[in-house]
Amino acid sequence: MRIEIWADVVCPWAYIGKRRLEAAIADPALSARDIEVVWRPYRIDPTAPPQATPTEPAQRDPMVDDAAARCVVDPPTTGSSGTADDRVPISRIAATEGLGPNWGPAWRSSSHDAQRLLALAHEHGGSTLQDTVAEHLMRAHFVEGHDISARETLRTIAATAGFAEAAALLDTDAADRTVRELRLVGKARGIKTSPTIVVGARALAGAQPPDVIADFLATAGPERDVPEEVGRLRYAESLLERATRSERSPCSNRCSTITATTSTYVASPPARTSPPPSSAATGKLWNSWSPTCRTTPTSGSCSVAPFSA
Repeated sequence: MRIEIWADVVCPWAYIGKRRLEAAIADPALSARDIEVVWRPYRIDPTAPPQATPTEPAQRDPMVDDAAARCVVDPPTTGSSGTADDRVPISRIAATEGLGPNWGPAWRSSSHDAQRLLALAHEHGGSTLQDTVAEHLMRAHFVEGHDISARETLRTIAATAGFAEAAALLDTDAADRTVRELRLVGKARGIKTSPTIVVGARALAGAQPPDVIADFLATAGPERDVPEEVGRLRYAESLLERATRSERSPCSNRCSTITATTSTYVASPPARTSPPPSSAATGKLWNSWSPTCRTTPTSGSCSVAPFSA
C-alpha cells in the first residue's frame, strides 16, 4: 500500500499528522501490510519570504484557528461544533504526540528548498530516506528553532539523515521542476489542506486521530493503473476546469468548486471505529470534493494556498 502525504513541512499539523499516521500504521490490523509512505509537496504560505524573518513570540504557539471551531467537516449531517483539537494551544497537542516540550517555529520563510530536498531524497533513496529527511526537517523547524530555508541548515539535515550527496544537489535547480509539477498535480487532484493522506483514489484531510486514519487505511482500495500520459492529461484538464470555474465563482481563489480526480473520505468527531464510511453519523465517502466554498481550514489542517505552482 502506498500512502501519500500531501503536506507542507512548515505546517504544524503535518508533524502532528505524521505521528498520528505512525500510530495508525502500528495498529495490529495494519502492521503486517507492506506499507510505503511518500511525501508530496504542498504550500500553505505562498507569500513567505525567501529570506527567513523571525516569527513573533506571540505567534509561535497560537490557539487552533478560532475559525476552525466553526468549520466542521460536514455540518449538515454531523451537527458537530468541531473536534477535540479546537481552541487548544498547538504546543499542547504536539506534546501529547511526543513532540514537546519546546514547540514553535522561530522563523518564517519559504519551504520550497525544503520540499526540493524531500523530492531529492525520494529520488535518490526511496521512501525510507525521504521519511527520515521529513522527520529531521520538521523537528529542526518546530522543535529546534532552525531556519530550514537556509542551505547550510538543509545540508546539515541531509547529512544527519544519511543523504550527504544532497549538499551538491541543493546548489543546483535539481527537483525544482518536480516540486512545482507535483504541487499542480495536488491541485488537480483536489488537495485543499495540509496534511492530506491519499491512498489510491481516496483522500483523508487533516491530522485525524490514529483510529480514524487506521479505519481509512483499512478500507482504502488500490489505485487504478492508468498510463502516465493519460494521468497527466487528466490533471491538465482538471486544472483548466478549476481555473474556469474559479473565474465564474464568487468565491476567492482560496476556495474551489471543482469536481476533482480524488474522492474524499470524510471523518467526523468523535473518532470512529468500524462503521462503514457511508454512515452519515460518522463520516462518508464523497465521490467528488464538496462544492461548498470554504475559506477556513478544517480543524487539524493548515489552510489552502492560492492557485499557483
